[in-house]
Amino acid sequence: MIYSMKTILKESFPMLLVAGAISICAGLILHSNGELLFTLPGILAIIPSFNNMGGSVTSVLCCRLSSALHLGTINPKLKKTKTLERNIFATLIITTVSFFALGLAAGGFNMLLGLRSLSILAFPLVTLAAGFVTVAILSALSVIFSYISYNRGIDPDNWVIPILTSIGDFVGVSLLFLILTLVI
Repeated sequence: MIYSMKTILKESFPMLLVAGAISICAGLILHSNGELLFTLPGILAIIPSFNNMGGSVTSVLCCRLSSALHLGTINPKLKKTKTLERNIFATLIITTVSFFALGLAAGGFNMLLGLRSLSILAFPLVTLAAGFVTVAILSALSVIFSYISYNRGIDPDNWVIPILTSIGDFVGVSLLFLILTLVI
């Protein structure tokens, strides 16, 4: 693949428009759950970090897959390989530790600040459950989108990462509020 500013913009711009539309939908979901946020303002403290973590973890997976595809260390035909398995496993381990730590830290800070929120035990479990499912979905999409874009001659770094982070915002916020409504 030949990289130029024109190629990067040509590949990225349409996906950035789609990603923007998906992010607007995520904002609408956040807005529609305003009552829950007013009831438990401590939840608001984790939403930026929560959304960032899901997109970041799977963006790293996408970059690793993109590099492996470009280097030829994985076959451009979608099939189970040790390299792919290891990358997904590492992503899920990082997810488990990160989202549990986020919930634990947020629960502790909310308790110290006296904000109405979930209990210090429930907070990490809610963030872990919503985060793990979000990253599992995004990991599957990362693999599928990386292979599709690479096989179509598009650099996965230009196409997949913007769409993954936006889908991550949408899925993450949706799952977080769904699990919160089930727990409360």
